[in-house]
Amino acid sequence: MCAWRCSGRNNLDLCMQLKSNGIIKSPAVEASFIATDRKHFCPEEMEDYAYDDRPIRHQHVHMSAPHIYASALETLDLKEGCKFLCIGSGSGYFCTLVGHIIGPTGINHGIEIFEEVVEFANVKAATYKPMSCKVLEGKSEAGTEESAAPTDAKSDANSDWERSSRGQSIPGKKAQKILEEIKKRYRNVPQYIVGNCFDLKPENNIRYDRIYVAAGAPKSMCKTLCNFLEIGGSLVGPFDDRFVKVTRRSETSFSEELKAQVRFAPLLRSLEDATYSSEDSEENEEGEEATASPPKPSKRESQVKRRRLSPQKSGCLTFSPIIWSPRNHIAFPKLFKSSIISILILQKRNCLISKLPRHTWFYVFTFMNRDWFHAKKSELELLRELLKNETRARKAAESRAEKAEAERDRALMINMFLRSGTTGRGENRSTNLIRAMILGEQENSDNDDEDDDGESDASA
Repeated sequence: MCAWRCSGRNNLDLCMQLKSNGIIKSPAVEASFIATDRKHFCPEEMEDYAYDDRPIRHQHVHMSAPHIYASALETLDLKEGCKFLCIGSGSGYFCTLVGHIIGPTGINHGIEIFEEVVEFANVKAATYKPMSCKVLEGKSEAGTEESAAPTDAKSDANSDWERSSRGQSIPGKKAQKILEEIKKRYRNVPQYIVGNCFDLKPENNIRYDRIYVAAGAPKSMCKTLCNFLEIGGSLVGPFDDRFVKVTRRSETSFSEELKAQVRFAPLLRSLEDATYSSEDSEENEEGEEATASPPKPSKRESQVKRRRLSPQKSGCLTFSPIIWSPRNHIAFPKLFKSSIISILILQKRNCLISKLPRHTWFYVFTFMNRDWFHAKKSELELLRELLKNETRARKAAESRAEKAEAERDRALMINMFLRSGTTGRGENRSTNLIRAMILGEQENSDNDDEDDDGESDASA
């Protein structure tokens, strides 16, 4: 997964490193990473490490490494209008990334056990603005060559656009188009609740199209969360140190796909499991200490803190439904909006619908479920979609296997030439062959980076 190799000087450089290493594949994920400045969601004490490809931890605020989030987004295969749930939403960075992909018509829910972390995420969501980054090719309107620097110079992340855009890697054309749409359209604001995910009940909540678990969970938790999936929906997360993707094929059957062996911080079953480490901050790759750790609280302080951060009562974990109103009409699915507009048009004509006044219809609309007008997929459509996803995953696995075999053969060949001990002309020939193989490898990697129109394959 090219871990620890994707650090950047700024947010755009970080995204381009993830793309060049083959972790970001789809234009939608690329645009989402560019539009979401990771530094904005970092605690102030850790802002200097915002663009490093490493996890960030400060007190109870945890953020995974960027390559983990990129791999998760590619594996989730999000679509516009999806209903999404994040277990362990943390600072809200990942939910914001998801919000740019699912758009204003999607549902974006997050659950976090610590109240102070939810408050932190809500503050960051309220003050967040998508990064303005329009790439200008060649010359500007004034006729002078300039980089793609945004007009808003107040943002530190945006001011770094000029330095990064002078490099070799720039966002693809499809990603630039999506970025312009993100800037113009109504923003998807995540909804967070405080509570223990082990208390979630399927009968008290809606079903989701995609679920992501942001912490290491037991295998039993995987079975529980599968009950929250719609048919055709996917669950992605680390279960018993195995990063897996589970797809619901029907009401009773599921398919599981192993992506990687990983190690995540464990999912807390209760606040009593939250331990205060004497080394709250992590060390970077060079071994330098990130920040000083706070003093360990006393037992009395810990008890007071647990009472203050007590989650919702067991069995009461529910997300507030979105109630229709003319103001949030844009946040509902397309079929729902067209149905509302049709009723209001007919209300002006001489028909049965016109017998009720407009304000009465507005009151009726508030009781309508957003999925009432959603046509359920037939079994044939679901089978076609599952077959398409499995075929795509198989092709991705075969491609990874071919690349691994080619790298193995290349390494064995180089090792054989180095051990041959040839001299004179033979030595020059061996050197030329090794150089040709290395250049061939670089050309192949460059060709892979230029392929911007490929499908969004599941990330390993």
